[in-house]
Amino acid sequence: MNRRFPWRVKTAVKLLRTIYRWFERPPRFVHTADLLAKPGAEVLDIGCGNHSPTLTKRHFPKCRYSAADCLRWNLDENDDRATDAFYHVDLNDPDQMDRLPREAFDVVLCSHVLEHTERPYEIIARLPRLLKPGGKVFIEVPSRRSLHLPRARNGWCGIRGCLNFFDDPTHKTMIDLRLAAASFEAAGLEIVRRGRRFLWRRVLLLPAYVLAGIVLRGYIPASVVWDVTGFAEILVARRSANSATAVDDTAPARAA
Repeated sequence: MNRRFPWRVKTAVKLLRTIYRWFERPPRFVHTADLLAKPGAEVLDIGCGNHSPTLTKRHFPKCRYSAADCLRWNLDENDDRATDAFYHVDLNDPDQMDRLPREAFDVVLCSHVLEHTERPYEIIARLPRLLKPGGKVFIEVPSRRSLHLPRARNGWCGIRGCLNFFDDPTHKTMIDLRLAAASFEAAGLEIVRRGRRFLWRRVLLLPAYVLAGIVLRGYIPASVVWDVTGFAEILVARRSANSATAVDDTAPARAA
């Protein structure tokens, strides 16, 4: 029995890692998988920190991954190898987005980036021009509900990370996705989805994911409970496949 115990522990940890990786498939992949799964799919990840290059290639190894950012945030050599192209762009100066190739990408991802910028609606107005015909853009940001959630930066009930908008001191702007959707529609894009981020599997199997976080990290990452608490909201928009010319530039929407 004692001889089997270490084997059982290793098996349990392996199972938890498998569960954790399954859960790590984020909403940005769920809503763009139809395009990302195609061999040679061109994806632009705006704000590519937290090992996003490696994560993207793990789930979609045949895509071509391009990144746009002004610094390296929580990246390593594996992420460098997973990145096919890198564009140095400081989003606090939206004009620098003119360096990005137009009509070049099947998918444009902008997940938890806009809230860190000072002029987010100028960035949003420039996103449609990056899409190929039939391409999708995905945005995820903290919701207004996050303003009222418990603070967890230093830990709360075993949860650690960003659970309240102000847990992250680099957050600058609360994004109104209604304005973002209006900007996309003015540029000719179709709104596929707008609203609260919510994945059933993250709710139904939450106990297993919580256990995996505790065993593998020693705490529950705040992102584990985002779907339950309503921390984030998403916007998915698509450019028509029949669009033969570049999407016209539009004036950025203004916050009320």
